[in-house]
Amino acid sequence: MATICLVSCVSSKRQESTPAEDMYISPLFGGARLFAKSRFDKWYILSAKYGLLEPHQPIAPYEKTLKSLSKTERLRWAEKVFADLSRHVTAGDRVAFVAGLEYREFLIPKLEQLNVNVTVPLQGMSIGKQLQWLNKLRNEKVRHAHLDEFYELLAELEEGLGGKRKMRECQGQMRWPAMGVYFFFEPFEMRTSKPWFGRVTRVGTHTVSKGSKTTLWQRLRTHRGAGDLSGNHRGSIFRLHVGAALLARCSGSSKPATWGIGQTATPETREAELAIEEQVSRYIGEMSLLWLAVGDEPSASSDRSYIERHSIGLLAGPSGPLDVASPSWLGRASARAAIRRSGLWNVNYVDDRYDADFLSVLREYVAVTLGSRVPPKSSLAPRGWSASLNDNNRRQLPLFQEGGVK
Repeated sequence: MATICLVSCVSSKRQESTPAEDMYISPLFGGARLFAKSRFDKWYILSAKYGLLEPHQPIAPYEKTLKSLSKTERLRWAEKVFADLSRHVTAGDRVAFVAGLEYREFLIPKLEQLNVNVTVPLQGMSIGKQLQWLNKLRNEKVRHAHLDEFYELLAELEEGLGGKRKMRECQGQMRWPAMGVYFFFEPFEMRTSKPWFGRVTRVGTHTVSKGSKTTLWQRLRTHRGAGDLSGNHRGSIFRLHVGAALLARCSGSSKPATWGIGQTATPETREAELAIEEQVSRYIGEMSLLWLAVGDEPSASSDRSYIERHSIGLLAGPSGPLDVASPSWLGRASARAAIRRSGLWNVNYVDDRYDADFLSVLREYVAVTLGSRVPPKSSLAPRGWSASLNDNNRRQLPLFQEGGVK
């Protein structure tokens, strides 16, 4: 299975013959070329004049664009490109387009007929946003390497656990650790910087306050809701965020005005909110998760809190995510800027910086969870780590009239 990137040509060109990858001189093409060369096994250029180009293939300057062609001409162009491309791809390969609609609209169906997995990682971004993201990829190489390491550890965890668990299929009888950290994934939410790999959309933990006794399963069940799809968003900030986004996205006049108001509710209020609670349960039920067994003492400086906070900082952080939410991700409808900006169902810590040393702690707990290491007898997090972090996001933003809940 090969990964292949197809990058479209641009109008800015050199005035002399040159290898194809050097012909196009716009910042957008330069960023796309770096992305294609660094993240894929092979890459090719889609040229309005020449069709499919090998990067090293010499070409002469030209003035032609697909936008000026008729539909029939674009179809002929796509047939020629596909005929050449089919010699380089086989069933099961993965092809990503960094190209406008004109370059991919007739190629994608043909590739899918070959059972090629196709994605458009920058879909939904304006040209300016694409350039911004490509520059971020180039400027944050160290963070990108840490992000890859993070996901490699989660892949190791997934393999050792026998796969992710879909939330609607989880039961209390499963062998959950008493305490831990969890990572949620959603259907169709994939990494931008490494397409075809699912991206984390929420990181969470529990029992970080001294004296807390909530187990991992109890926290997960509160997020998921009951087997009959009922639930209580006043006990789960996650459910509140998802429900608020669902309400913001839907049309009509049947929205309960009480959603997110107060930490308790009358039976009449709960009845009025039942329909949206059920929608939330269905949405979260389609998510899948991985979990770590992290059993140190409840504390704001526990290893669970350390892994949670630094994972969120790596995934989001002050400069924003490297792996961007898809255009259809529900969180884009959230009223919370932190959720929209980070691509995570998290509000806390999304603007925090991360310490790459947390990856070593994460690696140890992956081994503990999979049984190849014994649980540590003391904390693995650096002493005093919580005091050294930016404290701007330590408190949960108020989400209820009477205060928030974790």
